[in-house]
Amino acid sequence: MQPLYKRNTHQEVNVGGNADLSDDQFFFTTLQPYDGAAFKALYQKYSAAIYGNIIRHVDNEEKAKLILQQTFCEVWEAFPQFDQTKFRIFTWINQFALQAIKKFTL
Repeated sequence: MQPLYKRNTHQEVNVGGNADLSDDQFFFTTLQPYDGAAFKALYQKYSAAIYGNIIRHVDNEEKAKLILQQTFCEVWEAFPQFDQTKFRIFTWINQFALQAIKKFTL
């Protein structure tokens, strides 16, 4: 069985057939129908980097973890509005993190 996601710039993914997709295109294609496994792969790929950005703004680990959780919950809910022509996925997720930081630190 082929793994759902490999850490490289292009992978072969079975999304209605074989396709050679970039990371952003892979997530955009598979997350539209709220694919839990694809969202888990998205979280695994980006959560450490997003957490690193959060912890630079928040000096409390527990608060940073809550912000990370809130960020990915909002990403999950907002994914149908994601416009891949305007943002890369990491940049888009990071915007949610920055908004959550503002909410939690006010």
